[in-house]
Amino acid sequence: MLVQLHCGGYSIGLQLPASPADVQQKLDTLRNGPEQNTPISIRDVNEPFSYLRQYIQNVDLTSGSELEKLNQLSKKVDGMSAQEQHILWGALDAEGIDGLDDVLSIASSLGQYQFVEGVTSYKQLGGWLVEHGLARIDFPEEVRPYLNYEGIGLEYGDSHGGSFTPYGYVKRWEEVQTQKAEDRPSFALTLGSPTGTYRLNLPASDAEFEQARGALGLDSLDSAIIVDVEIGYSWAHLLAMDSITLQDAHILATCVQKMTNQELKVFGAVLEVEAPNSFSDANFTAMYLDDYELVEGSECAYGREALWRAGANSELFELLEGFTDFDALGRSEMEQDGVRETSFGLVRRLSAPWSQQEPDMGPEMEGFV
Repeated sequence: MLVQLHCGGYSIGLQLPASPADVQQKLDTLRNGPEQNTPISIRDVNEPFSYLRQYIQNVDLTSGSELEKLNQLSKKVDGMSAQEQHILWGALDAEGIDGLDDVLSIASSLGQYQFVEGVTSYKQLGGWLVEHGLARIDFPEEVRPYLNYEGIGLEYGDSHGGSFTPYGYVKRWEEVQTQKAEDRPSFALTLGSPTGTYRLNLPASDAEFEQARGALGLDSLDSAIIVDVEIGYSWAHLLAMDSITLQDAHILATCVQKMTNQELKVFGAVLEVEAPNSFSDANFTAMYLDDYELVEGSECAYGREALWRAGANSELFELLEGFTDFDALGRSEMEQDGVRETSFGLVRRLSAPWSQQEPDMGPEMEGFV
């Protein structure tokens, strides 16, 4: 990587990585001129690394530590493929950069970023999202020619970040929004026996079950009494605690541990609607949670989405604007789709919409041995 050092009206090239002696020689050459007291800066960076200019132009090359960082960066970018260069370009633009440490950190973690080649505008991004089924709505083929792709791309960019380069779009890979087990709310049972009590965090391993059995002095945990239940989730009061067993609690805790934050909300909403009368029924819901989804947006937005699904195009929407009660349409569609309002948000069942009557739960799930 070749950089142009500048001092007053003089410039000189410096090939990086460089030794301290090479750097010092270049600095001495510049300082021997009439502008010897003028600060030295990096004025330019050669192609294809010119996008780095804004991130390194304020580096003080008289500092040994900064020079070493600049050398490390040069070695990294010199060894990058063209696509890795493009990812670095977009990642630097998308993230908040404060000094060489940040630049080096991103250059060392390019695997955290996704590169969508050839997508260089919000309109192209919207088209790519729809084509790959990543837009908020799964649009039917017949309405796609009439979609506002730029608006879809803008909405996605606002919520997901990322940056466009002349070669494509760069953003962080989607992360599953799960919490670490140690950061999760409590899910524990206090078990009792004639010898005392034992608090067991769930889900538990075989070794932890064995430790609990030994501490309680029992031949089997099946004979343990559940003294207390501690479930720290906002939907815990919706569970039928009078029917709890250790086995069912372990199954539910295992399911909950794997849920994303969004899925935890969905689970709470479904519990509120279906009001399971046993832990076994709650487990059945948790295992088939992908049959439910929260409904985002207003009644008006739901009505508009229903028209899109029915094949309405932008011209028809223009005709209907001002003459259509989209809120009433949305309410009607929500009722038809069985959408229910809960304290966790609006929720619907995908396989068979809920009717106006409270649905019966499915067949009880047998416990495990």
